[in-house]
Formats: sequence, C-alpha cells, structure tokens
Amino acid sequence: MRTRIKDELGLLLRHFSGVEHAEANGEDWFRIPRYVLPDGWQIGGEAVAELPICFLVKGNYPGDAPYGFLAPAGLRFKGAAPTSTGAPPSPPPFSGEWLHFSWSVENWSATADVGKGSNLLAWVRSFMVRLKEGA
Repeated sequence: MRTRIKDELGLLLRHFSGVEHAEANGEDWFRIPRYVLPDGWQIGGEAVAELPICFLVKGNYPGDAPYGFLAPAGLRFKGAAPTSTGAPPSPPPFSGEWLHFSWSVENWSATADVGKGSNLLAWVRSFMVRLKEGA
C-alpha cells in the first residue's frame, strides 16, 4: 500500500469505524460501513439512517481528485430514484449491488501533508452535501 493511501486510511479510521480498504488493478477502494444519512432516504420503502458507502481512488491520486461514490442499489429519496446515478463504472471489490452517484468536489488542492489541504476525509464528508440534495 502506498504511504499516502496508508496515511489517508488512518485519517479515515479516526473518524469512521471499520473502514475497509482493498486494492484492485492498481487502484484503491474504500468502504465506510456506516455512513449516516440525512432524513428522507429509503431502501425498499423503509427509512434508512445509515448505510455502507464505498468509493474508488485512482492510481494518480492525490494529483487528481476522486470522482463519484457508491451506495447500495435500491436507495431512494422520499420514494424517488436519485438523479445523476447509474451502474458503477467498475465493480467494487466489496459484496453487494451498488448505485454510483456522480459527484465531484470543487477546488481540489491536495498537499504533501495529509492533514492539510484536500484529503479523503474531506472527500467522504462531502458526500453529505450530495445526500442532502435528495433525489
């Protein structure tokens, strides 16, 4: 595991318990097992307060920002399918069926110091912005 990825994983683990990491084809995948959702999200008509989320970090990270995140397939907001979603561009190495949310962060500026500038913790926290938008 690259030093940067190891340091970023440590940062994520300080804020989210049970974060998983997997390497596949020179890329890094992360899975947050319990991501807290804003009100209104449902699976199968049942309200969900938290669920697993995963995301891909390409081999050129941190030079390029990550793009998109995955949530369990069937996720809906107040009964409506979320927009800007679809099948994952590549299947994650984690079990389950996944829905890919198109998402990017503005002004990505990673620095050599993982604790400063843009990092995966800020990236994961940015998912809340998208999730608060609803469908």
